[in-house]
Amino acid sequence: MFKKWLKWGSVAFVAWYIVKQPDGAASVVQGALNGLGGAADSLSTFMTSAIP
Repeated sequence: MFKKWLKWGSVAFVAWYIVKQPDGAASVVQGALNGLGGAADSLSTFMTSAIP
């Protein structure tokens, strides 16, 4: 029951944040995607050097 409330509360908070702070929300998403891109580049570099 608590997990259900926590999930819906999180969804409501994200929706509120997007509506009230669209620039901030876009910045958070862009930062997350940049982080994922950097991790993918690092993994690619590792795999390239690990496999001859």
